[in-house]
Parts: sequence; structure tokens; C-alpha cells
Amino acid sequence: MAVALFATATAYARSDSTWRWDLSAGFDATTHTYNLAVDDTTATISEALVQAALEGRSARGARHRWRLRAEGGLGTELTRQRVDFDYRLLDTTRMDRLRTDATFTARQYHPGSEYEYNSDNNDGRLEVRGSPVMMGNVALELRAFAGWHDYRTPSTLEVDDRDYGGGLFLRSRPTLERSWSLGLRTSHRSYPDSSEIDRDEIGIDLDYDSRGLAGDGISLFHRTRNREVADETVRPPAWSHWTDIRLALPAGSGLVRTELQSETWDYGYENEVWFDSWRMEGFLGYEGGNMLQASWHAGLTGARLDAGDNPDTYSEVGLRGGVDAYSGVVGGTIIVEVGRRTYDDGSVRTEDPADAFTLYSDFTYWKLWLMGQWYMSRTMSLEVLASFEPENHTEQADDSALGFLNLRLVWRP
Repeated sequence: MAVALFATATAYARSDSTWRWDLSAGFDATTHTYNLAVDDTTATISEALVQAALEGRSARGARHRWRLRAEGGLGTELTRQRVDFDYRLLDTTRMDRLRTDATFTARQYHPGSEYEYNSDNNDGRLEVRGSPVMMGNVALELRAFAGWHDYRTPSTLEVDDRDYGGGLFLRSRPTLERSWSLGLRTSHRSYPDSSEIDRDEIGIDLDYDSRGLAGDGISLFHRTRNREVADETVRPPAWSHWTDIRLALPAGSGLVRTELQSETWDYGYENEVWFDSWRMEGFLGYEGGNMLQASWHAGLTGARLDAGDNPDTYSEVGLRGGVDAYSGVVGGTIIVEVGRRTYDDGSVRTEDPADAFTLYSDFTYWKLWLMGQWYMSRTMSLEVLASFEPENHTEQADDSALGFLNLRLVWRP
């Protein structure tokens, strides 16, 4: 079982200028309990943290819009730095003609830290999007990006990498009702210390969204990628396809909601690590109430992972329900789901060597999620984010639970 607790008090300094600062202090603890051989094992990582940040942004309604945030944190286990910058140039119709996003993060682990097996590291990413050509309500968009990840002491699990790429897209002028984009993108990733796994990718992206004022409508996202590896004897080439469809239809005073996600991997050759698979997840349910005050939803969930003869192949069915409530004092979301996962190779492992890679037995699961906010006064609020996901397996030794709790006290003068 893993449990995390984080409490933060934040103060914002505001003025007539575009700059502000915030200061926070908190405590973070994570505990993981699991069965190792015949003994229960518990590992705990805890940290006290102080963090400060300075943020500036352009005036509201400006044609040249920018935002810069720099923050640093000093903890008992780890020191952190992060810088985020984004810039947008809008035309007279408020459509993006140029957009730049940049991020830099760095982490230094203290000597004797609970994270002693991690290496100090830093990473960054820069992406630029430009729309030099407008054709009515359609823009031709060019994209380019570059990034890196560096470790002070690279290892098998922590490998330096570099990546860069770009794309050519067509996208619509966004409106409240409808938007879409279609594009071709390509990228290259290199590993300075492991050049045999350098890879190139090329693929297409499709994104479409159409919604009504009542929340009804359809959204569709599809991504296809082809990956080629420098040395195919080390890692196979692969095709991957990801599709996400969400549909909401009016029914009575509410909505019938359908969600479907599909992911397919097709490798040049298969082994115990890389194997062809198809995973599908879905939800079918009804949503009622008033989404501006209090609403609820309930329905059926399902999932299927088809990996051929691989023992990871399973089916899953469940029930999900949730409530969203908002008022001037409290607001939040509660979601509860219960279901059963069944593996195709049977619910109990045997002494047969063929079952050596069967890691789990069938299990009943629960998923409980809570996200809420309590406005204690005009300047003070308490925010909570929590989850608890226990699994009760046919083989009791496989039982597990994952829990998370985040509490944050926020002060906004």
C-alpha cells in the first residue's frame, strides 16, 4: 500500500504589474507495503519541502501573450528547479499565428537520501508552432521541437537521450462548438551511450471535437506511429495505433455517455518483453443533474487486453458511479468503481514451468477517487486529492493496495 500526504500553504503577492510570487511549505510521505517471498516488506520515503516561485505574464487581452514562471524547492531529500515559458502571437481574430513553449527542470538528490539509487538529472523541451498561411478558416501549421534528458551518472535504467522532430498540420479556426486538426509528424531520438537503440518515428495525428451547449457531442483522437530502431536485433521495429472516442447524446433530462479507447502494438518480431497486443477500454452510462451545481453519473466499464498466448491476456468488467457538486463554499468530485479482472490462462498459478511469467492471479478491484475544495474564507481554502485502489486476488499473496492522499492549504490575499 502506498500513501502520500502533502500539505501546503501558499501566499501570493499581487500588484498592478504582471508579476507575482508565491511561497509554499509542506510534507510529503510515501509508504509502500508488499509481499516479498514470505515476509511483508514496508518502504517509506518522507520529505519536508519549502518552495518559492516568481511568475510573470502579459496583460489580459494583449496580442503578444507570454508567461514566465521560475521556481525552486529545497527538501530534506531533494532540491528542485523548474522554469516554464510560453509565448503566443495572435492575429486580429484572436487566432494563434506563432506559439512557443519551453520547459526546463533539474533535480539534485542529497547524500544519504532515500533516493540514493537515483542520479542527479536535468531535462528540457522546446516546441515552436507557426501558422504562416491562412486559407479561410483553415491554417497551415508548421511544428518543430527538441529536447534532452541528462544524468550525472548514467546507468542502464537512467540513460541520457536527445530528441528532435517536426510536423506539418492543417487545423481549423477554433470555435466554441467545433475544432479539428490533421497532421504528419516525424521525430528522431538518440541515446549517446546506447546508440544501438536510437530510433526514428513517423506518424499521423487526427483530432476532432464538436460539442453542444448541453455537453452533448463527439470528440475523436487518433494517432498512428511507425518506429524504426538502429539495431533491430536489440529492439524490434513497431507500428502502434491509439484511438480515443467520446460520445454524449441527449436522453431525457440527462446524457447517455459512451467512451472507447483502443491501443494496438504490432512488432517486427516478438519475445517475452515485446509482443503484439490489442487493448480496449470502454464506459457506457448515464449522466444526470445540473453540471453547474450537482451532477451524477453511473454505468458499466469494461476492458480487454489481447496478447495472444502471453499470460498477460485478460478481460475486465465493472460498475462505476460518481458525483460532482459545486457551491460557493465546497465543491468536488467523488468516483467509485468496482470490478473483476480475469486472466485467460486461469485464476491460480501452478508449479508448471510454463507459468513462470504469470505475475498475477484473477482479482476483484475497487477504485475510489476524491477531489475537492473547501473555501474556508475569502482568502483561504483547503484542497484535497485522494485515491485508494485495493486488489483482492485469488492468490492471497498477490493482494495489493495503492493509496494516495494530498492535502493543500492555500492562502490568496
